Amino acid sequence: MRWQYKALLQRLFSMVPRGEQLNYLFQRYVTRSQPVGEREFSRNIANAKQHLEHLRHYTTRPILGATLYEFGAGSDLLTPLVFHACGVSHQVIVDIRALARWRLVNTTLRDLQRLGPRFSLPIEAQSPPLMKSREQLGNFLRSNFGIEYLAPCDARHTGLASGSIDYITSTYTLEHIPSETIRDILGECRRLLRQGGIMSFLVDYQDHYCYFDSNISAYNFLQYSDRVWSRYNPSLHYQNRLRHRDYLELYRDAGFIVLHEQRREGEAADHEVLGRLPLDTRFQTYPREELAVRSAWVVLQKG
Repeated sequence: MRWQYKALLQRLFSMVPRGEQLNYLFQRYVTRSQPVGEREFSRNIANAKQHLEHLRHYTTRPILGATLYEFGAGSDLLTPLVFHACGVSHQVIVDIRALARWRLVNTTLRDLQRLGPRFSLPIEAQSPPLMKSREQLGNFLRSNFGIEYLAPCDARHTGLASGSIDYITSTYTLEHIPSETIRDILGECRRLLRQGGIMSFLVDYQDHYCYFDSNISAYNFLQYSDRVWSRYNPSLHYQNRLRHRDYLELYRDAGFIVLHEQRREGEAADHEVLGRLPLDTRFQTYPREELAVRSAWVVLQKG
């Protein structure tokens, strides 16, 4: 699919009532990107376990008995279910939209049951019944997995008690949030975290349209001005185009200490692509090696 057509569809879905539902149906029955395939599912399990490794490495507070908070929970809830399988007994997960789907959660639990032993996950053998309301989903998650699912919930103003959270995680979410909103979310994270609390973030800096259109590179969106890019940047598929150093500045400005960063650097071919790309003036001051970074893990501590 050409990325411009994808952008047009996302804009239409963003404008109409129940656009999230239409987008889900499109992903499920047209692009077949929901539920995710086994390769991506396995990679997502590995990412969830990496979050926990970061938390264990940078704190002495045990995971067992801690309260974890994740913003941007998504539709299949794989990450919090992996956390539960690894011993996390209490989680609060929020999303700006109620995106969790019973059908996808069922699939997640069945796939965890099937693939869990490969990742040393003692996932429980039960699968939730098919239900139609978000309220029933929330009750099931709370009673069976210790997961409090809050959606829709604005991560800038959660209403949760100050200092009530031990750890915070976010997976492939921040790149979909405007920078000024990220500032507010980080401020709320700082309020929620206990002193010395740890956050583990995984952020994808690539143009997400390249996942649908093999004719463009991961850096395609760097050639457009903010005005032109706004045509292709609807709310359901928003990309802020921030680079790694921009995120580091946001983290530090919010009062967090960077304990660890692991960048997925660009390769020689990526630098060649960037060399041929007519960069917008917004990105011309960045060193090429900075623009080439594809994604990064960052571990932060409340200062």
